[in-house]
Amino acid sequence: MDDYTIKIEVSSTPEEVFTALTEQLSLWWGEVDKSVNKIGDEFTITFGQATWTFKVITYEPGSKLTWECIGGNPDFNAEWIGDVLEWKITQQENGCKVSLKQTGLTPDKNCYDICAATWDKFIPISLKTFLEKCKAEGF
Repeated sequence: MDDYTIKIEVSSTPEEVFTALTEQLSLWWGEVDKSVNKIGDEFTITFGQATWTFKVITYEPGSKLTWECIGGNPDFNAEWIGDVLEWKITQQENGCKVSLKQTGLTPDKNCYDICAATWDKFIPISLKTFLEKCKAEGF
């Protein structure tokens, strides 16, 4: 089974993307209890009653960030426990390419349809808009 993947191109620098993925998650994704600053950091994202907790396992500023899901509530969200979310940022001529691969989020999981649809909204709409609006407004 194929793991979930998505790629977008943005007119932002790799540093701006990395900051959005570490310090500004709550501005485009959901309520986050703390920012990410190094390998080993843990953070929890909340949407109403739903939560996921992640541990940072790769932290390469401007190029790569990897999280492992170590907690989820309620049970539907617990399907993510053990999944690895790998963000890659690649410099391009007029911005950069951002890719996400969620190893473990496969079509056989109960949450796949809703989770894939949600990522399909948050990455190309929320994240891209946030990055490009911030750049245009000098954030």
